[in-house]
This record gives sequence, structure tokens and C-alpha cells, in this order.
Amino acid sequence: MEDAQRPKQAACLLNAECIRPTFHAGRQKGIKNKRKGLEKALFQVEQALKRVKSGEQNDEDSRALFDLQNLLVETKDHPSVSFSTTRLQRRETVDGGDDLSTDEDDETEDTPDSNAYVAQHREGSLTIDDAENPLQLLARASNLQLSPTPGGPSPGQVTKSGRKKLQPEQPDEDTEIQSFFTSVRVNLDVGDEIDPISMGLVTEAEAEDLFAYFHKNLAHTRWGLDPVINTVSFTRARSAFLTTSIMASSALFRPQDAALSKRLSTHAKSLAHRVVIRGHKSVEIVLAFMVNVPWMFPGQHSTDDETCWYVSMAMTIAIDLSVHKLLVSTDMLGSAAAVARGDCVDPRTAMAIDGLGNIDPASTMGRRLLRRRERCWIALFVLERGMSLARGRSFTVPITRSLRDCDNWHRSDIADPADGHLVSMAVLRRDLDSIFATVRAMCDGSQNTFSDGSLIAQSIQGAIERFFDQWNTDWGLSIGSGPERKLPPYVEILVTHTRLSIYSGVINHPTAPIEVRQFFRTAGMSSALTVLRVAIQGEARLQSMPNNTCIMIAFAACFALTLSAYASGSSNLAPSVRNLIEQTACVLERVGNKTKHRNGLSTLYGKYLRGLTKKAATAAEEHSVAHFQPAAETLGAAQFGFTAIPASNDQSLAALGTAEAQPGYPQPPTQSQLWPETLQFSTMSDEQIIEILNQPHNAFDPAGANLSWEDMDNFEGLNWPNLPGFNY
Repeated sequence: MEDAQRPKQAACLLNAECIRPTFHAGRQKGIKNKRKGLEKALFQVEQALKRVKSGEQNDEDSRALFDLQNLLVETKDHPSVSFSTTRLQRRETVDGGDDLSTDEDDETEDTPDSNAYVAQHREGSLTIDDAENPLQLLARASNLQLSPTPGGPSPGQVTKSGRKKLQPEQPDEDTEIQSFFTSVRVNLDVGDEIDPISMGLVTEAEAEDLFAYFHKNLAHTRWGLDPVINTVSFTRARSAFLTTSIMASSALFRPQDAALSKRLSTHAKSLAHRVVIRGHKSVEIVLAFMVNVPWMFPGQHSTDDETCWYVSMAMTIAIDLSVHKLLVSTDMLGSAAAVARGDCVDPRTAMAIDGLGNIDPASTMGRRLLRRRERCWIALFVLERGMSLARGRSFTVPITRSLRDCDNWHRSDIADPADGHLVSMAVLRRDLDSIFATVRAMCDGSQNTFSDGSLIAQSIQGAIERFFDQWNTDWGLSIGSGPERKLPPYVEILVTHTRLSIYSGVINHPTAPIEVRQFFRTAGMSSALTVLRVAIQGEARLQSMPNNTCIMIAFAACFALTLSAYASGSSNLAPSVRNLIEQTACVLERVGNKTKHRNGLSTLYGKYLRGLTKKAATAAEEHSVAHFQPAAETLGAAQFGFTAIPASNDQSLAALGTAEAQPGYPQPPTQSQLWPETLQFSTMSDEQIIEILNQPHNAFDPAGANLSWEDMDNFEGLNWPNLPGFNY
């Protein structure tokens, strides 16, 4: 019997059919390299040495030689360890245990869940992610360094265990050094000891209800979350801080959850400090910091809340995880010549950083997870810019390439309905720097003697109007609602406050001509009144008003109250403005007390604005009586043939009391006589407000032409810091 037909002895004993494979894994016909095992490894080293000598080596050769040098050192220190055994152990650890004896194993494919993917993937293109980051570059200085497993413990813990497998007898000092320079990875804040459901703070059913409430009623206020991704199960597996923060925010607005709200809010605050102490990092932690910002409880002082600290921590973690970078595949980077390598991160690398390397970036779930990174950075930019404008702080979040190219980001088959609103605000905030620079340059250019202040004022107005007209053209139709495509009240307040910020900057810019300041008092007053009107008319849709929006409304009220004091004496503008501010204060107080446990910041601002209007009304009445006094004395003296003599305030009041007993003296006007009709700005449109402000009897007193920022900052205990971009 021929050898091919002779059954094997083992098969006969087992009474089984013997099947001989037609494919031999080792030697194949036509393959020149028939080496395998140790012989094959030695041949590869020899070829690498030849290429090094000829100057034709590549990154793979450099890595092989580096491995060989380490192996030789280990062999000297540990003679009992054979060369081939150590080599095989290393290759099995790095390549996931692949067999070295086959020819196909020479080109093992990088899989998303491979621990060594990031190091292998970036080996030929370190400049993509690391040219501007020395620490990341150092982290990949050794190709033998193992990366943490996706979703596992901290990088240091994983690396230590990996090094023990590779070098069982390596000194601890070397292990610590290698652990110190590991690549950045997520460090999740998860565990039964901090999970709110495992701790018994809430049940799973309550958690589902609170998450559903947030996505339905609060997501339009705090952009950045995707209801498809941020479910209870996914969020619990990623961050206890975000899970608790979402539920605490929802409980804050539900009347039946007073006790639950207190427990969750306390736990969320403790988790925030735990994140800092233990160095937890993830995209979900960035979102958690942002979720807490809108409804943070007030401190002992107006500047005591932790808003700025939370935003700063969110930005730091986001940049550490490369969330700010553009997602561009390495294969496409060559064709995208306009994109700098340092501004990009490969999608598979981003997934590996997030500990989600086992998910294909091209899958639907992978695309959503990558999009959540982009949404997180855009939302953080919008939040930080709004906070800075509201509080007069300098901008800190940089305008990255991903933000410069975000105009059409909301046009996607997996986009969330709120993505359009988010991008519209991002574009407005992003382009604000250019309009600030334009206005500043126009004001500075008016210093020469031949400049016409009126023409400069018109030029500035034209630039500002074109800026907002272009924004409305681009975004009004896409995010507006109803036949008139009206903006949501929250977005409209943000847009109008942005316009007010520009106007207030023009009025107070040190190089602005007098004509410019006079011209923009009316425009600034119109914007301030519009902010207050929108707050009153949109109260039903502003029940979850963020703290930043509350501060913006308070600033608009103070701006309008100050400018109205410079209206002409015959105008009823000032009492009308005070009436509008009173209505706004009531709205702020109601919003801040939506639930008994709400403890909203807007309540304090509403009470404060109410006190300001009372003081302003009292001062206006005293001012009107003082102006009425000389006229009464002059009239009485003329009737009796005397000459009017100036008197002090006390003497004037005494004379006025004497005049009341004499029928020939005119009586001081009552409140209804001073201002017979109060304008109802809260029911007017923008066009009607502008028309009333432009009427001759509502002109501003020329004495207010030199209104300075100090005049805008004379409210006791409430200071408006300098707006960024003008340096005054």
C-alpha cells in the first residue's frame, strides 16, 4: 500500500478514519524561505543587520535589533534562561500567543482589542499624535512596553503585571520607570463602593426614570450627551460620577425627590473630589463635570461656587485624552494635506485610549462612541465661552482644528436633534473673536485727527449687523421653530447677550470716539431689553435655567437700569425699564424655586434686582423733587415781588411745606403725574422696542456721553469684571 493510502496506527486503534490534510503549514512549493522556528528568527536578524549596514533599515528592523540587544543582556544576567525560550515568550505576550512557525505569522494583523495596538500602530507615524506631546513620545520610547487592557485598571497597575511576565527577575526600579512613562489611558471611576445603585442610594427603576427625565427635560439645557449612548447600563460601566450627576440633576427638578436629591447631590460632590485625588480620567468624567455646572448651588459669595474649577478640570482631562483632536484615519492623512498631523488622532487610537479598543470604529456603535468625543469637546467649548462672557473671565479653551471645521458636524445620520443647537452656539462663540478684533481695530483707528466719529460708528454697526445677520441666515432656518422660525428662548438669550457684550465693549472701549459711544447706547439698551423680554416671555421653557443664563439676565438688567438713568427728563423710559426689571426679577425667583429643594442661584439674583429697582425708583423721585424745587421757589418769589435765593435741601423742603398752605404755590407732581404711562416692554417685539428708543423724547442726556465702565459697576456687592478681548 502506498504511503498516502496506509492508515495510521493511532487511527486504527481508535477505530476512526484517518484524514490527511492537503495543505502543509510549513514547507510549500515555490516558497524560497523554508526556514522555521529558531532558524527563521536567526535568518531575519541576519537580514536586518545587512540592511542596517547598507543604510536601508526600516522601523521593523530597528525594533528587531532593539529586541535582540535586550535579549543578549538578559542572557548574560540570567544564564539559565535560554535565548529561544525568552524570545518565544516575548512574541507570545506581545502578539497574543500567535504561532511563530508559520509564514503567515510574519504579518500579524492589528486587531482593535490588542494590547499592543497603539504602540504598533503609531510606530511608523509618531508625529501624528506625539510631536507636540513629549510625555506621550517618551511613553512609547520602548516597543516592549505593554499597554493596559481596555476598560481595565490604571495604566501603572497593568504595566507592572505585564512586566513581571516579560522579565520575572527584572529589578523593581526599572519596572517603576517603565510604568511611569506609559501612554495615557482612561482610568475609570467605577466600582460597587461608589456606584449609586450598588450603594443603595437609588434603585435600578428609579435610575431609569431619572435618566429618562434628564434626556427629555434637561438635555436641551446641558448639551453634550447622547440618549442612545448614555443609558443607565453604559454610563454605570463607565463612570459613577456621571451616573450620579445625571440623576442628581433630574431629582433637583422633581418635587417628589427632595430627599433623593440631597443624597445624590452630596454623593456627586464627593465623587468630584475623588476624581481629582485618584486621577480618574475618561470622556464620561468630562461630561460629569459639565453636567454639574448649570445648576450648582450658590456659595457664601457670588464667586464662591465651583463652576470655574469644574470647567478647568473638564478641559484638563479632555486634552489629556486627546478629545480636542480631529478624528482622521492615518490612511487618509496623506490626502488631507491641509490638516496638521499634530491636530489629528486616528479613530482606532482614540478608541484604544478610551478603553474601547474591542469595538470597530467603522461600526454604528463605534461611530457613536467617536462622535461622543467630538460632541464632548464642542459642548465644553460652548460652556466655557458662555461662562467667561457671563462672568467676565478670559477665555481658556483653545479653538482647535475640530472647532474650526464644525460648521456641518450636525449633519449626520447618527446626529442627535440637539446637535444643531450646539453647533450654532459653537460657531457663534468661535467667530466672536474676529468681531471683537474688528471692533477694537476700528476704535483704535479713530485716533487720528482726520477721523469722523459718525462714520466710524456706522462702520462698527455695519460690521456687527453683518456678523449676526450671517449667523441668523445660516442657523435660523435649521434650529428655529414655527412659521417665523423663532429661536428657542435659551438660544435667543445667548445670542442677544452676545450682542449686548459687544455693545457694552464698544461703549467702554478706551479709544472709542464720543460719537461711537453715543450711537451704541441705544443699540445696547435695545439688546438689554430684549434679553429681559425673552426671559419673561419664555419662562415656561426656561424652568431649568442654568446659572450662567441667570447671570447674563442680571447683567442685562443692570445695563438697562444704568443707561435709563441718563434718559431725558420728559421720558418715561426709566420707569418702564424698572417695571420690566421687576417682572424679570419675579421670573428669576419663580425659576429658582421650582421645587422646594431647588435652591437656585436665580432666586438670589431676582431678589437683588428687585432691591436695585426700589433704590433706583427712590433716587428718581428725590431727583425729580429736587429739580421741581427751584421752579416752585422762582414762581412764588415772582408773585410776591421777591428775588429767588438758592437754599439748601432742608430749607427747600421747609419752604415747600410752607408753600403747600398757600394757594398760589404749585404742588409737587405725584408718581402718576411724573410718568403718566409706563411702557410694556415685555409684550413688545424687537422692532417695537427699537422704534420707541429712537423717539426724540427718549433721547439720552448728553451728560451720559462719557459713561464709563465704572458707572456700569456701581452696584453694591455685584461687580461686572472686564469683558475679555477689550483690555480695559
